[in-house]
Amino acid sequence: MADNLDQALRTIMEERGTARQTIRKGLCRDEDNGVGAQMKISHLYISPGHNFFGHHEKPPGANPLIERSEIHCVSGRGIEGDRFFDYKDDYKGQITFFSLETFEDVCYRLGVHDKAPGVTRRNVFTTGADLNSLIGHEFEVQGVRFAGIAECSPCYWMDLAVAPGAEKLLAGRGGLRARILSDGKLSTDPATHSAVVLAGGKSSRMGSDKAWMEINGETMLARQIQLARDSGAVEIFISGRADTDYSEFSFPGLEDSFPGAGPLAGIERALTASRSPRILVLAVDLPRISASFLRILAASAPGEMGAIPRLNGKIEPLAAIYPRNARELAFDLLRRNENSASAFAELCVHRGIASFFDVPTSEAGRFTNWNSPADLLSTR
Repeated sequence: MADNLDQALRTIMEERGTARQTIRKGLCRDEDNGVGAQMKISHLYISPGHNFFGHHEKPPGANPLIERSEIHCVSGRGIEGDRFFDYKDDYKGQITFFSLETFEDVCYRLGVHDKAPGVTRRNVFTTGADLNSLIGHEFEVQGVRFAGIAECSPCYWMDLAVAPGAEKLLAGRGGLRARILSDGKLSTDPATHSAVVLAGGKSSRMGSDKAWMEINGETMLARQIQLARDSGAVEIFISGRADTDYSEFSFPGLEDSFPGAGPLAGIERALTASRSPRILVLAVDLPRISASFLRILAASAPGEMGAIPRLNGKIEPLAAIYPRNARELAFDLLRRNENSASAFAELCVHRGIASFFDVPTSEAGRFTNWNSPADLLSTR
């Protein structure tokens, strides 16, 4: 394997100078196949009553929003249990779709980090689909047929539900209203990844362990663990310091098999421990990464493929998803004292077990990290 690895590393070094970046609008990926076939469902919501609809110049309602893993669509009628079920004959909004990429983009631009997608009061949140392209067309998702009718245009309530400025930012991308053409069930796509929070760094420039630094009253380690949960991870590990007790978090702690070898050692150990086909790697010192971004990242690559963010040609290997079958590659690099996480990420792509996820320049702030007390103050 050593000769092949040397050749791969040489190839990558040669390609670095000529690599081209493809900037995608927002965070949506174009696909060659049918939009419905490529659509993935991240969230499903219903509500028994209206909070905004019919409340013009009145206070909003207080009907709960209920997140479901599965909803039942009834042809010509709507979603069982939802406020628009049997609302009127041939109603154009029997079900609504909304892009998780759009929600994430709006929240990022408005500095919103604590809102769930359901605040928009849409039913189905998707990734990987251009919803506007479905207007005027029939399409199928998970065996259920729909007719795309019109944009679900945003109104002034969005400024209240999300943040001031949301209505303007959502113009032209407020989601899709559709009619239901056949009976059937929609389900959220199952999670296919574990997660590890990398918290074992020396924090020498910070002067104290970054994992225990607080932002908005919460330690960075607790925050990143919650992000991993919210991303849909089925199991979570903490790659930490050997002399630190992490038992309060009730997640397995992992000690590196290659002590002192940096983040790649933590990645290798997590790939060894994981039961899932993919693992989300998340550094503890990234305070502006959000759960929705991580969900989009996970959905960006099919099957058991990894997904590596790339911003302006620069790889971001510590907020990435790696396939479990990359463990041998990580082990071999570490054994040879090749400890670069970026080189490992590039090799995963070179071997065809991961793909790059090009992040628009407007999203650069997501990868701001804490290295010193000055960074901490600027983030706050």
